Formats: sequence, C-alpha cells, structure tokens
Amino acid sequence: MSILQIRTFPDPILRSRAKQVSEINSDIKNLTSDMIETLIEAKGLGLAANQVGVLKRIVVLNFPEKKPIALINPEVTKKMGKRTVEEGCLSFPNHTGVVERSLKIKAKALDEHGGRLYFDSEELFAQVLEHEIDHLNGILFIDHLKKHEKLHARKFEYPKETHQHDLKVEVEVIKDEDLNENQNKYNEKLYSEIKVEKMLEALEKGNLLVDLSSLKQEKEDEKLVGNL
Repeated sequence: MSILQIRTFPDPILRSRAKQVSEINSDIKNLTSDMIETLIEAKGLGLAANQVGVLKRIVVLNFPEKKPIALINPEVTKKMGKRTVEEGCLSFPNHTGVVERSLKIKAKALDEHGGRLYFDSEELFAQVLEHEIDHLNGILFIDHLKKHEKLHARKFEYPKETHQHDLKVEVEVIKDEDLNENQNKYNEKLYSEIKVEKMLEALEKGNLLVDLSSLKQEKEDEKLVGNL
C-alpha cells in the first residue's frame, strides 16, 4: 500500500466524470487499499478516486470507530429532505462553506468482492456519501454553496494523533511559599507535562488504558466538520 497524492482545486481532473468499473480485479483492489491508506493519513471521512487522479467510480469512507470501506460504482437512488451544513473537502484544504445537502438518501454500490450493498443513510453518513458521489460526477461542494455564501478559512486543524491536551490528568503540586504565584503555576504545568509524557510512554508499551470519554461532544463534532 502507498499514500497517493490528493489533487487540489483547480486541478481539471476534479471536474471530470469518472467511468464505471467493469471488472473488480487486483488493480482495483490495490487502488482501494491505497485510497483507504491515503484517507486515513489525511484524516478525512471520504475520498473519491478522481481526487487521487484516477477516473474510476470508486469512493472510500472512514468514520470514527468504524472499519474503512470501499464502494465501487456507488449510486444515489433516492434523496429525501434538505438540511444546511458546514462542509469542506480534502481537495480544498483549510476551507469550509455552508451547503445544502439531503437529509436522507438511499444508495447502492458494490464492495471489493463484487457483493451488492444497499444503504439507507441519514445525516453525516448521507452527507459524506453524497459529497463523494458528487466528486465522481465532476461536481464539487463549492457548487452547492448557498447563495451569497463564500468559502471560509478553517478555524481548526485536522485531528492528529493523541495530543497531550486530550488526556485528563490530575496533578497534585505542593506550593512553595518562597515562590511567587507565577512560579508555582509554572511548576504545576511542568509536572503536568511530565506526568502526561509518562502516560504516553506507558500507552506505547500497552501498559495503560486512558479514558478519553470526558472530551466534550462539541470537540468531537469539530473534528468531523469539513474532512470529506
């Protein structure tokens, strides 16, 4: 497997319509594997083949706590309702815009083995699937921008690996009466960083479980916006 280059706007291939996959052979399977690896590396939710320079009707999806999947010849068969959402794209790094998407969709596709898949999707899954199938038709999310709406600079970064500030750490520091308040605060911060470093070392050795469930829901939502 290898990391593929993600094409960015205004690369003309992003406006090209992808072609049906007529045979799921080893080349197609290798491509889907490379696309999944590329998507994981980019920390996105979805990726279409023409975003990596291949005009084949293939998309890959990667949702938190779910196994990445590849969809071959995906097709939306029905759209239901409308909702306004903030959206971005790996081909428009660091920008988002407000677009209108279907509330629910029905779709079908083939898996990597040629098996038939049918989806009744809503909200985020429907949004990502609709976004990626648009790519296969040469349609970009900027085409869905609401009237008078413009792209905005992203106000956050794609999530990286576990950050120190993601870990909840309780540190007891005995204050030194001979030090001023700022010096004591500095010591508390220093001890916190040391303790987190030890926790991360233990994690790497598989000796420690860290509960990250205390993260606020809005932080989780923030990670998901615009990573399509």
